[in-house]
Amino acid sequence: MPTVSPLRRIVFIALFAALFVVFSAVQIQIGISPVPFTLQTMAVAIAGSFLGARDSFLSIALVYGLAATGLPLIRFQGGLSLFVGHTAGFLWVFPLCALLIGLIVPRLLVRLSGRSPVLTFLAVFAVLELLGSLLAYVVGIPWLMQATGLSFAEAMAAGCYPFLLPDLLKNVVAAGAAVALSAYLPSLRLLRAADRPDRPTAAA
Repeated sequence: MPTVSPLRRIVFIALFAALFVVFSAVQIQIGISPVPFTLQTMAVAIAGSFLGARDSFLSIALVYGLAATGLPLIRFQGGLSLFVGHTAGFLWVFPLCALLIGLIVPRLLVRLSGRSPVLTFLAVFAVLELLGSLLAYVVGIPWLMQATGLSFAEAMAAGCYPFLLPDLLKNVVAAGAAVALSAYLPSLRLLRAADRPDRPTAAA
């Protein structure tokens, strides 16, 4: 059965870990909200779509492991305190988001191969919205409430409502990239290699 080079996989994991770091560095404070705007959810969506479940999870876990040692890799911050702060709920759910996107999007692209690109885009976009953005709020908002003492309405106003439209636009870009580059996605190559039966080898 064809396999993907371990070195190639390691390189892709490292590249998408670096992408998460760079996208985390894009940080805009919105009013007095304790939650800054970043491109982290876009990095999660792209990693899941491009790498598949396991490798996208590992790419984000790699960043977290290094950041936990004190390296300022997440919004120019590091250390264990980052993972118990008011935005920790979002951080903890990102690897799960990447894993779930990586489980579904590559298979969706294979299943819809040859269909209308618009239909494929809409299907991928829906997955990214549900598992890349909305799932993050399901975990992130309760944690924000617990960490800051905000009410549900206040937490939604501070950590959800201002980000819905930007998240939609980020997912449009991520879904468009996944559909446009589907022929080159490492996740699809792994999936197709796993589904391909072994070829009989010629007798010596």
